[in-house]
Amino acid sequence: MNEYKSELDIYIGQLLNHRYLVRDILGSGGMGRVYLAEDVARDCMLVAVKMLSLNIRNKQLAERFGREIFIGAQLGKKSPHITRVLTYGITNDKTPFYVMEYLRGRNIKQVLKRESLSISRFLKVCQQICLGLDCAHQGVVLKGKIYPILHRDIKPENIFLANDSKPTETVKILDFGIAKFLTETSGMTMTESFIGSLPYSSPEHMQGQKILDVRSDIYSLGLLMFEMLTGRHPFYTNSHSFSTWCKLHCIEAPPTFEEVNPHIQVPQELQQLVMRCLAKDIHDRPKNVKEILDDLVKIEKHIENNHTSNSKKSEPDTSLKLVPLTSISEQLCWQKYWPKNKPIALICFPHLLHTPKGNIPTFWAMLPEAEIEKFKDKKHSNKFIGKSEDYPIMLWLTMLYEENTNLIRWLAYYLDLKDNREEKILRNLAGIGYYHLLLFAHEYPHKCNYVTTFMLSAKQRQYISDIINSSQRIERLTSPTQAKIMLKLEYEKFKAEVNEQMNLHTVNPSFSFRNWLIKLVTFWKPPS
Repeated sequence: MNEYKSELDIYIGQLLNHRYLVRDILGSGGMGRVYLAEDVARDCMLVAVKMLSLNIRNKQLAERFGREIFIGAQLGKKSPHITRVLTYGITNDKTPFYVMEYLRGRNIKQVLKRESLSISRFLKVCQQICLGLDCAHQGVVLKGKIYPILHRDIKPENIFLANDSKPTETVKILDFGIAKFLTETSGMTMTESFIGSLPYSSPEHMQGQKILDVRSDIYSLGLLMFEMLTGRHPFYTNSHSFSTWCKLHCIEAPPTFEEVNPHIQVPQELQQLVMRCLAKDIHDRPKNVKEILDDLVKIEKHIENNHTSNSKKSEPDTSLKLVPLTSISEQLCWQKYWPKNKPIALICFPHLLHTPKGNIPTFWAMLPEAEIEKFKDKKHSNKFIGKSEDYPIMLWLTMLYEENTNLIRWLAYYLDLKDNREEKILRNLAGIGYYHLLLFAHEYPHKCNYVTTFMLSAKQRQYISDIINSSQRIERLTSPTQAKIMLKLEYEKFKAEVNEQMNLHTVNPSFSFRNWLIKLVTFWKPPS
């Protein structure tokens, strides 16, 4: 053991690329070793460094490693559910490496050793896995051409739960190092050697078929889903031989959920979905990951509806109409009073509203009563502008617009993600997907005057989540004041563009300012 340890420690203490100080080893695999390192150029921010096992003089491995870097860099930018590659380099002894985001949490294998997953948590995790896989299967662009990508090694060790067990835990798919490019027409040509993990390989992979497609990943995903639900692999064996696993995957029918674990209760539609993924014939499986994702969403809604129905049956006074959660929390908002610790002034601020259904993000503002009357029952817009390169900060912007008079009111609040309370507000906002705006009249400041609800798009929710996740990897390089000033400059540029178009609407009434504003809010990005 000590000999093994000393061999692995040859890079500990080295400074790679004059920037990354290697501190410890995190793990070892077939392709290489993974180290914990500090980025000395970013106040010792923690990163992970993957080192190739063999020297770069081995051309085949070097090319394969280079492909891993390219795939990781491309896919990590496209999906928050794929590990992000930051940079790469070569050591003095010609060993190639690349630098990845450092993740805190546990992989699925580690989780299942200690606990079982609830159906609710399982569905949330699997949906994120599907989002990441679907992104990879859609491919990366190389020289103007799109190449779909297979993972080929989906297994519990390669699915990582960042922020493990928290309500907003993020799933990350690890190690696309054995992925292969697929051509648009003929699929993927396999190498002569077997690459993958025997317990999680598809029948066609085991049989050495030259053409594989996304349904091979779907089979591996089915094995993973079965294990996550039951706590055991469907084909349990102590054998490590290729022939044994080939027989199990290609011939042996998978057991039922009850045969593996009679103590669990898995919805029938979910069992059927997993068994479709485990079909021996590739044509009997779902044709793509999006199909699986759609089924998971439907199953989740069905379970929620059944739960609601059962809860209502147990109540003696059954309501004739189901009241949406947003309506319930809106009613609570109408009962709110202006906080005593806030000045009676034209200000705005976010607040987490505590309700029997949980915390709901809200945005409070005080305006002249005449303005509130003009904004009532109008359609408004919101925008989130984040900056996380130097210091994690986000601008929460709500724009109230009255088209007849071209009146626009900007309600802006800067949230510091280093502040636990403000980070919690953003996490709830991304998780719930809506917020209530409470307007208080300056002339009658105490009781809430008007409440409206803003729904966030999927892109907005993902954008907020991305900023939150990136903030965990950023050590302070600038002060909060400096970061706020830089973000304010981007905000002023955004306002200037809006005001310019609003003036155009004044000159040319046929120009639809509101449609333009919606388009701008959707597609506008801070200047680089």
